Amino acid sequence: MTSSEKNTFKALKQLGLSGKFKGSGKNLIICLHGWLDNCNSFAPIFAEDLNTLDYTWLTIDLPGHGESHWKSHDAHYYFIDYVYDLKRLIEELDFNKVFLVGHSMGAMICNLYAACYPERIAAMSLIDGIGIVTTKPSDTKQQLLNAFKQRKKSSESLESKSFRSFDDVVKARMKVSELDYDNAELLMKRNTEFVEQGVKLKTDPRLKQHSGFRFSTTQALSCLDGIKTPTLFIKAEQGYPMIDVQLKLFRDCFQNLTVSVMPGGHHCHMENAAQTLQTISSHFDAYNES
Repeated sequence: MTSSEKNTFKALKQLGLSGKFKGSGKNLIICLHGWLDNCNSFAPIFAEDLNTLDYTWLTIDLPGHGESHWKSHDAHYYFIDYVYDLKRLIEELDFNKVFLVGHSMGAMICNLYAACYPERIAAMSLIDGIGIVTTKPSDTKQQLLNAFKQRKKSSESLESKSFRSFDDVVKARMKVSELDYDNAELLMKRNTEFVEQGVKLKTDPRLKQHSGFRFSTTQALSCLDGIKTPTLFIKAEQGYPMIDVQLKLFRDCFQNLTVSVMPGGHHCHMENAAQTLQTISSHFDAYNES
């Protein structure tokens, strides 16, 4: 194991994170998955012919997901805390340049981080996610009440949901997504564990709670205004309609934005890994050292 590998494992452990990495390049690519997914979201890309000489590729399980630690019993999951988690991770790792890849919620984490710390990021790629999910000012109180109601319910039990078989888990995930069986299976392998009663989810149940706070549109636009980081936005051809609304709303926040349409649904990077990797690599190589 190289010194770089040891330092990466040490940094992840210190932060209570789990993940996978590949390569030994002096430049770091961090990949962030979407809500209720895990680092296996990028497994199809990691199975392709990565440039491991110039880059070290790292994909993590966000807190509460996959094999990463849950937050303490008296804590909750706020979107902005994921941005802070990313900040701490980048500070722990010593690389020449840092590039970000984010899918869905992971993309939103990436673009808010880049807005706050533009000097730390060489370039980023956002996959079917852009901007920040917002709440109308008139809905702020109801947002808070819904969050408090769910907190009370979850405080009575933090037990994760169980299924009779792993096949049931995969099919349940397919019902709430566009994923085919193989990709749903890939994600749920890392989000589950076998127990005496059957198969149990490893994701923290609190991830499904209403957030107690969301930015208004005005606040979100202010946070993201003037992003200088060269950004590639990969839009899924059969993605969610909400993404079109988000792109229209936040497009002008980016000073250097390229949009590329990718065949497939919301998880187009899993469906078309080779094409996605080629598109991302071309973008990053343009901002890498010669």
